[in-house]
Amino acid sequence: MELKNELISKLVKVGLNKYEAMIYLTLLQSQEITAYEASKRSGVPQSKVYDTIKSLLNKNIITKNGLNPSKYIAISLAEFLNIYKNDTNSTIDYLQNNINNIKDLASINYLWHFDDTEQIKTKIKSMLKNAKKSIYLDIWNTDYNYFYKDLLDAKKRGIKMVSVLYGKVNEIGEVFYHEMDGMEEDAALNGRWLSLVVDHNECLFSIFQNSDTSYCIWTQNKPFMLVTECFITHDIFISQIYSKHKKELDQEFGPNLKKIRDSLEIG
Repeated sequence: MELKNELISKLVKVGLNKYEAMIYLTLLQSQEITAYEASKRSGVPQSKVYDTIKSLLNKNIITKNGLNPSKYIAISLAEFLNIYKNDTNSTIDYLQNNINNIKDLASINYLWHFDDTEQIKTKIKSMLKNAKKSIYLDIWNTDYNYFYKDLLDAKKRGIKMVSVLYGKVNEIGEVFYHEMDGMEEDAALNGRWLSLVVDHNECLFSIFQNSDTSYCIWTQNKPFMLVTECFITHDIFISQIYSKHKKELDQEFGPNLKKIRDSLEIG
């Protein structure tokens, strides 16, 4: 009984309602039976069985044989799943090819907030997997190593990759290393920040504090994306300037521009 209930549950997930799943499973077990027999063996109420069978006939999942009484035959599970896959793939293709033809399609300006670490990581993995042209990252080495396989897969697909790193890593794509003096202490206190922009179309900013406390915002909002892109670009500038003039900058402003940062209430 437990297996049967699980099979019905899975059939519901691939497009049947509960009664349809019950009748279909019954017909797979007992081909060429009447609606009355199907109702009796499946547990579908007699008041519902004829409408259910009519629906299955319309979906071409069962066929009718004979009259007075009619008997019903189910197509094989392989045939049913093939119909479901073809219909699903056709629907997906249509939506992907036509959704942008709606002239009044609204811009996505809302912000999604996440505070679950695994949910945040899943969203980041999804963004990396679906990247079509470019990935821009500002990230700590701990998190870079966690997403390494996803980044490597993106690189193999020919995606342009630019990363600003805090700490050394096995590099993928173009990598810039940020000045680190005082950064570890700041990350330990406030969390490791991660900024991600994909295809100049969506962006994410997150803070990983520990396994239980993390924060994240995802959006396609253009102003927020510009801020995120500017943040990453700023860190690239700092990285390049420090790589050429670290001695002079440390002498004038202290390690990692400490004298400037200490004079501000932010940053």
